[in-house]
Amino acid sequence: MLQFNEEEKSFYLHTEHSTYVILINEFKHLEHVYYGGKITNFKNINEVRTKYEFELGSSTSYSKDAKGYSLNTKLLEFSTYGKGDYREPTVHIELPSGSRTTDFVYQSHTILKNVSFPKMPQVIKEETLVITLFDSHANVSIKLFYTIFEKEDIIVRNLEIINHNQEEIMIDKALSFNLDLLNQNYILSKLDGAWIRERHINDVLLTKGTVRIDSKKGVSSSDHNPFFMLKEQSTKEDYGKAYGFTLIYSGNFEANIETSPHDFLRVNMGINSFDFRYPLQANETFVTPEVIMTFSNKGLNQLSQNFHQLINEFIINENQQFKDRPILVNNWEATYFDFNEKKLLAIAKKAKKLGIELFCLDDGWFGKRNDDFSSLGDWYYNQKKLPRGVKGLCHKINKLGLDFGIWVEPEMISIDSDLYRAHPDWAVFIPNTDPALGRNQLILDLTNPFVIQYLKDTLSELFQSANIKYVKWDMNRNFSDVFSQSLKIKDQGKFHHLYVLGLYDLLEYLTTTFPNILFESCSSGGNRFDVGMLYYMPQTWTSDNTDAYERLFIQEGTSLIYPLSTISNHVSGERSHQVMRHTPLETRFNVASFGVLGYEMDLSILTPFEEKIIQKQIEFYKEYRHLLQYGTFKRLKSVYDSNYSIWMVISEDKKEAILGFYQKLAIPNPTIDSIRIPTLNPENMYCIKNRTQYTNIRTFGSLVNEALPIKLKVNHFLHNVIANRYLFKLDEFKKELTGAQLEEANLLLHHQFTGTGYNDSVMLLEDFGSRLFIIKEENC
Repeated sequence: MLQFNEEEKSFYLHTEHSTYVILINEFKHLEHVYYGGKITNFKNINEVRTKYEFELGSSTSYSKDAKGYSLNTKLLEFSTYGKGDYREPTVHIELPSGSRTTDFVYQSHTILKNVSFPKMPQVIKEETLVITLFDSHANVSIKLFYTIFEKEDIIVRNLEIINHNQEEIMIDKALSFNLDLLNQNYILSKLDGAWIRERHINDVLLTKGTVRIDSKKGVSSSDHNPFFMLKEQSTKEDYGKAYGFTLIYSGNFEANIETSPHDFLRVNMGINSFDFRYPLQANETFVTPEVIMTFSNKGLNQLSQNFHQLINEFIINENQQFKDRPILVNNWEATYFDFNEKKLLAIAKKAKKLGIELFCLDDGWFGKRNDDFSSLGDWYYNQKKLPRGVKGLCHKINKLGLDFGIWVEPEMISIDSDLYRAHPDWAVFIPNTDPALGRNQLILDLTNPFVIQYLKDTLSELFQSANIKYVKWDMNRNFSDVFSQSLKIKDQGKFHHLYVLGLYDLLEYLTTTFPNILFESCSSGGNRFDVGMLYYMPQTWTSDNTDAYERLFIQEGTSLIYPLSTISNHVSGERSHQVMRHTPLETRFNVASFGVLGYEMDLSILTPFEEKIIQKQIEFYKEYRHLLQYGTFKRLKSVYDSNYSIWMVISEDKKEAILGFYQKLAIPNPTIDSIRIPTLNPENMYCIKNRTQYTNIRTFGSLVNEALPIKLKVNHFLHNVIANRYLFKLDEFKKELTGAQLEEANLLLHHQFTGTGYNDSVMLLEDFGSRLFIIKEENC
């Protein structure tokens, strides 16, 4: 809800649980007054403004008639450099005169319906507040956009720059929003990482100075996700205050969190100003990507749920909204480049037997691609590997009863490729130099309209050539040697942004042309996991690391902003290809099941034991798939600060929930595990059961004869025969408690194995062991 107080010259933006207040002050600057818990009847606005009565020593007053009024000690809604505000500006422009000083003041405001920005991913909007600022000296306007999502407690912001001059101006910085707050000893929480350890939660206590997170890699990157939170030191998952911010953009970005000497806190975010110079011609406009921001005074879980609801309802394409995503098998870790049709069909046949629904053909099917040195750009099938082509393989896969998907990496080009030999100028590199390579490849120049058209035509032909239901869209390197042979010299500073717009143009065309294909974004795993990509592709490959233990860290961090329906997870083979760690097969599933499930292993060589286990896992996932993809997700205990991680997903009516309990290392003689389960219906009775799980008798080592009724010689023939076939059933758990009991008195689990005895009421939880519990509003 939006209110404007004409007398006060103030704006009130209300969501269900938050209020945001802006004031047009006496100098027509926009002051930020308040952002926090909802205050319906906001009184005496001047009493809550920051104000210094006299000029501070060494400060700069705004003008000779405004002694003591310093922009550097004001909480501002928009900021520029040159009139006494020395903090990080929102926008920085070079004018035709060469001046870089601007001073934008309020001119007007209006409310518009169904605002849309062409060629950009964005939130679907109904009503938008537009505040216009104008600098009469610069002859430039700024439009600030605010869209309120009341139910989700979200405000979406961005801005537009309009050049009214008859000459060009140069934009050196154009961030999407600015927010000034009083620092309440906030902790900055951000998602940092690297390849195969993306989006780890990193908390930093803010002190004087600036913390900057950014990407200069050309993609949003796995180093720092375009997301951050500010939280009070006492804030936990289910109580306390926190603010969250994310950028709907997939390229170079920056976020600045600056604490001034007066403990004013400034946050702003947008396109990275590094290597960005954008000439704006007469009467042209420049629109920045949108920022999503939210506030919660009920802890971090509520903050995350605000993001989750908005992304699922207002970002994800309506063709995929709330649709159950298929369980797939991907052949990459099973075969890498070494495969033929016979090998692929063997995996697919076993996949069908296990209950898997879709087969994805990964890298190596095209050109002469037998390693990563060639053929990117040559999107025609390899006749030796696929003698009947993609269409022939797809037909055989379909006959087995599976849908078919395919891997592509359209943004890349190999030097050893027909495409490069025909169009070397389509690659991103500086002519007459030796370019740096990533994964032995170059990047196609998506600022070049001929490249975009080539990809539209080539990929359309591929996607129409067979009954393709799923596309995994990869992007396996970061940018270097940045130069476009299709851009003028003065436009080279636009390259990074134009590349992203070119990508969005391509994705808009393909996802519109092929609305029934499920697209999954990938970039060496999670190197481009952002809301911008989710606008076109509703799920993202979370990480190339499928190790279940590491995935606890990655998926917990990812869940701070991204909903389960966007988080793609695979159960991989017996030993991790990334860290060589063994985790139990049941744990690999229990972690991967929170999100979009797939398998990535050689199914054709499974033991009978593994086949039976995976069949049961898939049956379970299908039964609870919608809940695990679209339920309300809560983090009950963090893997970052304890030996356990506990996740829960709850149905909207609170009649059903799944609880995931994950252990790092087994502890000798441990305490009985006790779990507080909040937010269920307090007076109603719930039945709590564990998912039936199994272990291999090899788990017992030399104690196997204590567990089985027969005597075996360890590692002898009969022991191995039984181990490869027999499912040793783990403890059975069943309790009946009210929602109030689960919240106030906690759920007590079976005590863990202590070495003194074992029966079906003892929880055998080895290193990296786990359990899933089903909670239903019913009597057992």
